[in-house]
Parts: sequence; C-alpha cells; structure tokens
Amino acid sequence: MRGDEMEIIKKNLVVIFIVLTLLVMILIRSTGIHFMTDAKSHALATLNQSNTITVEKFESLEGDKLFVNLGGDINNSDLHAKEMMNVSPDSILIKSHLNAIMKYDGTVVLYSSEPAVSARIWMLLSQLGRKNIFIFTNADNEILKYKFHPDSLSQSELKI
Repeated sequence: MRGDEMEIIKKNLVVIFIVLTLLVMILIRSTGIHFMTDAKSHALATLNQSNTITVEKFESLEGDKLFVNLGGDINNSDLHAKEMMNVSPDSILIKSHLNAIMKYDGTVVLYSSEPAVSARIWMLLSQLGRKNIFIFTNADNEILKYKFHPDSLSQSELKI
C-alpha cells in the first residue's frame, strides 16, 4: 500500500470500525435466539383453548412429560410426569431453567395458581419456539367456563 492509501484508512478508521461492528452485530442477531412473530397462531390457540390441558388429558398424553410448577399447590401424586420442575416465574429466563424447558424432548405443562402467570410464560416460551407446551388447568376453573360476549352497546349504535 502506498502512503496515500494508508492516510485515507487512518482518517476513516472510526467509520470502518463502526461499520464492522454493526456487521458483526447483525450476523450475531440473525443466528441467535429471537422471538417468532406469528401472533395470530398464538392468539388462536388461546381463544380456542388448544393450549390448555386438564388432568384427564394430561394423563392420556403419550411420551415423556415435564411438569413446570410456576407457583401454587398441586397434588403431585395425582400427576404422572417423568419430571417435575419448580421455577418461580421471575426466574424462568435464567439460562439453566430456559435450557431445561426448551431442550426437553417431550410435552411441557405449565402450572400456576394464577392462570395469568402460566399464560404469560406459555406465550413467552411459545414465541421463543417451544412446541408441544400446554397450560395446566383445573376442570372446574370458573374463568374458562364462560365464553366472552362483548357488551351489547358496543355492537350497535347508540340512538339519542
């Protein structure tokens, strides 16, 4: 290289460094874990409750089952899971917990005494790409008995 070329490189060293850093960051991001963007399939699973499972369905599942207790009392003798895991919801993203759930070869069932907590964790793990994951519910769960009906005022125009 000639002296003129070295002079140009030295002047533009900051720009070259920024461009190379951005390129490396883009490559890392494109190959790393990222959220899927298929919100429609997640919403449909929630609406038609295909992401929930009861005791009867849980017992009839074939293969290995990982039961993840996110907080709440559950009678372990009634459940026949190969593995049980107690994880607090705020520590679900700790690498060891996340790897155990994501790499589990079988069905993963989430339980919490608060249905909203297990629903949030289900959504998070589903978006990260975990398949074959369900929310454990009691058959007598009052919230799931009724279909949502919008307010009649919101469906028709108000006449004054």
